Amino acid sequence: MQVTTKKISVLLRPGTKEDIPELVKHFSSMRVHMYTQGLFGQTLENELEWYDKTRSSQEGCTWFIQPQGSKVAIGVTSLHKIDTWDGGCSSGIIIWDTNWWGKGVASAAHLARTLFAADFLNKYSIRSSVREDNQASRKALEKVGYTVWGTEPVDAYRSGKWIKTHQLKWFRPDKHQFYFPDGLPELFTPGVARAKIALQTARQVVEFI
Repeated sequence: MQVTTKKISVLLRPGTKEDIPELVKHFSSMRVHMYTQGLFGQTLENELEWYDKTRSSQEGCTWFIQPQGSKVAIGVTSLHKIDTWDGGCSSGIIIWDTNWWGKGVASAAHLARTLFAADFLNKYSIRSSVREDNQASRKALEKVGYTVWGTEPVDAYRSGKWIKTHQLKWFRPDKHQFYFPDGLPELFTPGVARAKIALQTARQVVEFI
């Protein structure tokens, strides 16, 4: 998928084994792991095992993120648990090259991933989470319609202190009645309105190639 916004153009593509050394190099950074579930740099062998497991999985789909101007992938984004019975799935993103943080890459990737979940997987909801300190990531998720519904107060220990993790939910604008037949809770109303706009935008700026 190619996403072209006013700010940036981003390619979401299948990964290859040639991408893994770049991933390993950047995953040695604790700056990156402040926002992941990991704590340690990974070996090439470990990440090749992850690659083999991911590419053959029937429970999720993963795209490597390569913005225009970069010769290599600078992150990954995924949809997980796409085979569940509840009409939902979960999402995640890691941009391991910190030189690309704050440049609109995540926002572009969210548009494409959300469109794929709604229009191709026929998903009605998406779950996600974000560390409290990662305000940029939270804003990028909220922009496409995610809503923070709860917070885990002691989810991870970093730099000598506990870090909170926000739990977020995205609802498809035309299908939220599936979960809320008596009416959409007020908490999620602004997010669903943003989700509608995000899907309309995605259908204009995302190209399948």
